[in-house]
Amino acid sequence: MNFNELIAIDTHVHLHGDNTIGNPADEAARKYFGHMGAEPKPQELAAYYRSMKIGCVVFSVDERLTGRAQFPNDDVIALARENADIMIPFSSVDPTRGPEALAEARRLIAAGTKGFKLHPPLQQFHANDRAIYPFYEVIAEARLPVIFHTGHSGIGTGMRGGGGVRLKYGNPMDIDDVAVERIHHFHGRTKRSRSVCTSPRYLSTSRDGRRSTSRSR
Repeated sequence: MNFNELIAIDTHVHLHGDNTIGNPADEAARKYFGHMGAEPKPQELAAYYRSMKIGCVVFSVDERLTGRAQFPNDDVIALARENADIMIPFSSVDPTRGPEALAEARRLIAAGTKGFKLHPPLQQFHANDRAIYPFYEVIAEARLPVIFHTGHSGIGTGMRGGGGVRLKYGNPMDIDDVAVERIHHFHGRTKRSRSVCTSPRYLSTSRDGRRSTSRSR
């Protein structure tokens, strides 16, 4: 990626699987975000960001709560490799999968991922749950960043019972415990997130946009 040719980098661009049409959670999210058009194809997304001279960090979410298929991590890496002038690949692995998650994270690191995306409300874990720390250790050993989804979730909004999505898992204060030891990058959008960010142990925070092309969730 030639940073001298870019005017900005969008650090939060979701890629979605193929079977989302008709999925209740996806339909509710489309309504919430005001995006009722066709989902852009991956190469169309790359062309859009290239035309705007904006780099982008791309990823999907490994979750089983909504029934939506994940855009495969290997395909994310391949897409970014084909569009290396504009895309940076991050991977998503559900850290509650235990040893399987650790092995998959190591495999993806070897495959060339540049970081990880975690979505506690969809993956149903507290970021400061000690059972998750071995997963963080694998990422820390590779010196890679992590993006955490915190605060409100567009997924589940407007659905009965929130579609099973529990916002308690998105409390940004959970990340304070994690950041003391290992994690240096986090993503958040609430006043608590900005409060936590004042600590010198964090490097940065970012707020996702509302472009329909990225459909940040």
